[in-house]
This record gives sequence, structure tokens and C-alpha cells, in this order.
Amino acid sequence: MKFALVTLALAGLELSNIAVASPVDVRGRIVDEAGVAIAGAIVAVGNVSHDVGADGEFNFALDSPTTISLRVAAPGYYTFLHTLHRSDFVMGRPAVVPDIELVEKKSGRTLMVFAGDAMLSRRYFEPRAGEPTLVRRASVLGDGKQLLMHVQPYIELADVASVNMETQLSNEMLTNPVPKSVTFYSPLELAELLQWAGFDYVALGNNHLYDYRDAGLRSTFDALAATELAYSGAGFNEEQARKPASLVIDGRDHHFLSYVGWPGTFAPTQVARGSKGGAALGDSAFITQDLGALPADAISVLQLHAGLEYAETPALSERTTLRQAIRDGADIAIGHHPHVLQGFEIYRDRLIAYSLGNFLFDQYHYATQLGMLLYVWMDGDELHRAEAVPLHINGYLPTPATGLFRYAVLARLARLTDSSVCMRASGFHAVVDSCDGKARAPTAVTIDDSTSSAPMHLRSLGASPLQALKVESADRPYRLGLDLLNRGDFEYARLYGAHDRTWIVGSNASLRTGDNKLLEIRVPAGGQAVRSGMKVFERVFTLSNPATVSGRIKVDGDVRVRFMLQRRRAMDTLEDALVGGPIRQIGMWQGSSTDWADFSFDHNQPRVATRAVRLLLEVEDVSPEKQGATVSLDDLAWVEWRTPWIGPDDANIDAEFATHLMLHLKPNR
Repeated sequence: MKFALVTLALAGLELSNIAVASPVDVRGRIVDEAGVAIAGAIVAVGNVSHDVGADGEFNFALDSPTTISLRVAAPGYYTFLHTLHRSDFVMGRPAVVPDIELVEKKSGRTLMVFAGDAMLSRRYFEPRAGEPTLVRRASVLGDGKQLLMHVQPYIELADVASVNMETQLSNEMLTNPVPKSVTFYSPLELAELLQWAGFDYVALGNNHLYDYRDAGLRSTFDALAATELAYSGAGFNEEQARKPASLVIDGRDHHFLSYVGWPGTFAPTQVARGSKGGAALGDSAFITQDLGALPADAISVLQLHAGLEYAETPALSERTTLRQAIRDGADIAIGHHPHVLQGFEIYRDRLIAYSLGNFLFDQYHYATQLGMLLYVWMDGDELHRAEAVPLHINGYLPTPATGLFRYAVLARLARLTDSSVCMRASGFHAVVDSCDGKARAPTAVTIDDSTSSAPMHLRSLGASPLQALKVESADRPYRLGLDLLNRGDFEYARLYGAHDRTWIVGSNASLRTGDNKLLEIRVPAGGQAVRSGMKVFERVFTLSNPATVSGRIKVDGDVRVRFMLQRRRAMDTLEDALVGGPIRQIGMWQGSSTDWADFSFDHNQPRVATRAVRLLLEVEDVSPEKQGATVSLDDLAWVEWRTPWIGPDDANIDAEFATHLMLHLKPNR
């Protein structure tokens, strides 16, 4: 008999102001990769253990307001972690964790984990007004550990862990940057911090490893030399920059190569040429030469920093280069630079991950907060399995994603992944596997005439984020779309002790974190209108697309709520746009409602000359007495529609990846 151990532990900080709601009965099953139950498991929640039957099933009462870390282990299998939160389950549906698959350990099998872009600069030390300082100069290492403590257990599970270190390191002021628009550097302690978190290798082939020329390189290499971190991708000359890092894992040599995809249009450029320092250039001829120079039995991992920032799909130049790398002998190809997640491809039985998104980074465009860790199991030089672990970069902290964020990460990865790749759930992670020539199966749903006309999150229909949605039957026209917010239920607020940087809050607006988390806006007696909404702009949206803002509202008083869009024009600075960007009203709600009431406003996104947009709310007390009012908002969504209205008689409608479905209003009869 095989025995599995499942350990549940609190992850994140206990919030004293959160009342524990009714316990949720959570159920799940532990299986091997063939779906066969692993019997004899023990589930421990804190100090309480729960026996698991021969069918591999477990259950426990989730009665915590914060997250629970589920640790699954069995002799002869790799250990897994899964993080759960109440918001992972939909009210009225059974709280069932998808089968958790364990991977068997065997001779020659290696587990690698890859993380995205990492730095420790700018807003970590000097936050925007009103936000807390995350890292203090006098305690960089200690504060940095607080940032990575929630993902460290995931990283330490792997035999080897890799991250893209997108920064030079120095504790002295660097004053001679290359002439480009964005330069930065991080403290020397970042190297030690990454090692503490469990990383073994850092990729340096990127567009910030030569920001401060050789002086920055020198201090960076000195800091790395003081650790056990391996690295490649940059050097004081071309030969050094192109030299791979070599690690012996389970008795076999593994070689790690790292490149940046372009030299830059400034002088000196960011790449190493001859005796000049910089990052290794990902020129196709160089990559062919460097892979060809490796021993024939070597296991090689190639990383390329290329493509376009914030793009959903890889640039053709990046895809061409990474495919060529596979043809030239790379066993795994990893991409980064876009700062957002892109999909997967399995090419010639080798894995390509086009963009891992951010890991430890201070960007606050909303799309950059969806991240992942990527586990890859290799049997020698052959791909055995890959698994994506969703992350939420929550207030610049990498944390395991839960609820709407996790759904959004998985849905995005599935939507952007090559059609020859199938994805399935393992717990709340996603297994990445070849479809073996079969078509990806959609989730089929039937919508009856009694369904609401408000936008519905597909979770309420039981739809998997890893499958496209196929509406088999609908009595009215419908359309499918993607939520730009992915946080409108506010359930993520203050998890892991993270400071929320999403919403405009202050003396008259706040996130309430009781049993039902929500955004509360208070208009004081005799006071002027109060404005809240998104704190900064969203850069990832589609010009001219139809969109809908929806949610629920409850009011103590009599109010007028204006829903508005503000544009950041193409040439606006961020600060100028926040203060004076053009604003237009897209909807208005007026009245009083002591019960929750639905609202929904349709609009088109800006057409041209717009770099980014944000949603604003303005609440005004319209009562004659002006005694003040309180507005509560929940389940906010900002949905961009991906399809036109699809009627009952429309034929041959393909399945579509989405987060939301909306039915057309019933016609008057």
C-alpha cells in the first residue's frame, strides 16, 4: 500500500478584523498521473489529522478567513503544495478540489521550476504617496524575505530553480547609465535573497543587465560570487556573456543559456560585442553555435528575453528564435520580457513557455499582476510533464493566486496556448500536455430563458478555466468576454498582509474585510461628491471593443453614482493623465437600496490615441437633507466582449475562452 501525507497549514497573516463565516466542507482526491487513487493519505489541518480512505479521498472543514496551504506528499512521489481560500468555491456548489495528481519519482527524473522577471528597486523603496514602504535600506534582506516567504515553499520543492534577474546589483550609487528611457539597479542583497528563496540559477540575458555599463556588471558579479547561484547571459565580453552555466543534477550535466533578443538603438548598446561587455545577444547564428558546442548528451535549457511588452501573443521573431533553438538541440525553451503571461507550445516534443510574466517586480499595470511558477519534470532530456502554478503579484508581493485571480491566470494561459497543447487541472494548478493530435474538448453548457441578463462569471456555471466554452443551447442571444479587473469580489484584499494598490481609498473610501469583503464609499453629511475607482490605469485592453461594467450595489441614503472612464492619451505622462486625463461618463445609478441591487452599463472602449484606461466612480448625496450616505459595491466586473451577440439560430459557432457570459435582454412581448 502507498501512503500519502497531506498537510494543511495557514499561509499568510491572520486578520483580526475578519470574522470566521460558516465552515466550508472541502473535498478532494489524491491520485497518480494515471488517475489511480493513492490510498492511506493523512490530511492534517494545523495539529488535527484526518484519515483518508482507500479511494484516496480527503475532506476537511475550511473555517479560516485567510488562505490554507495544502501540502501533499507520498513515499516515492514528488511533494506538492496547493493553496486554497474560501473564494475558490462558489456558493451553492460543492466545494470540490479537482483531483491532485502526484508525480512518481524515478531514476533520471528531474524537477525544475522557473519564475519570471525579478528586481528589487524603485517602488519597493520609494512607494507612491500613501502606500507603505516594503523594503528599507537598513534591512533589505529581512524585508525581502517577507516579500518571498509565501512562494519560497513552492520553489524549494524543485531539484533546480531558475529566475530571470532583470537588474544589476550595487549598494553604491551608479551614475553612468546607458542612454535609454528606463534604467534601475537593485541592492546587492537581492542575490542572497534569491538564493534564500530556493533559486539555484539566475538568467542575466535581458535588457537591464547593462543599464550602468561595466561598473554595474562588476558589482553584480561580485554579489553573485558571494552566493552559490549559477548564472549566464552577461559578461565583460562576448565570450563570457555567451558561456552557459553548468549544473550537475542527479549526476547529469545541465547547461543553462540566456540571451536578450535585441541590442538596443542607443550607444553603447546593451549587448556584448567582442571585448565590450553586456548581455548575450540572442542572434540565431549565436544560438546555433552555442547549442552546437554543448556535449551531445547534455541537457540544455535556453532562455530568451524578447518579444513585446504587455502583448498577449509572442512576437513572430521570438517564436521563430525559440523554435529554432529547439531544432538546434535545446531541451526546454523559456521566454520572458513582456511582463504578462503568454501561452505554451510543445514543439518537437519539447516545451516552449513564451512568457512567464512578472515574479518580483514593482509594476502596477493590472495585467502584470497575473503570474506563474512553472514546474517541469524531465526524464533525462525528454519532457515528462509541465505544471503551471498561478501567482498573484499582490501589491508587488508574489503570492499563490486564489479565487478570481487564479481563475483568470488559468483561463489566460489556456486561451493563449497553442491549440496542439491540452491543459487539465491538477488541484488548482494546470498540467500542460500534448493533445496527441486530438482536438481540445470544450465545456458545454445550456442556458435557459430564466437566466439573468447581467454578465455572469463562468464559475457560476461550473465551467473550467482550462476549457473553452461551448454554448449548446440558449433561448436568447449571448456573448462571451474577459474581465479586465479579476478582483471585483474583493476577496483577495489583505491576504498575505499585502497592501492593496488597486483602488482609490482614504478617509471616505475603504475596503471592508468582514465576512463579505467589499468596497465602501462614504459621503459625509453636507459633503461634496466622493471619487473612488481604479488607482492607476490598465494598459492591456482592446481599442473600440464593446465592454460592460457590472456589479452589485447597496446604499444607506439617497445617492447618484456616476461610472466613468478616464483615458491616458498616447503622449500623456502617468501623473498628467491621473490628474487631467479626459473623462467620460458611461453609466449612472441613482436611488436608495438597503438590499443588494444589480447594475450593468454597456459602452465601447476608446477608439484611438489611448495608451491606457481606468474605471472611476463618483458618489453624490442627492437627499434633500444632505445627511450623508454610504455605498457598498461588490462583484464588480469590467468585461471586454470577445464575441458579437450569438443568436439561437447561428450555426458553427466555435468554442471560446472567456470569463463571462451575458444574455441579451428578453424582447418585449
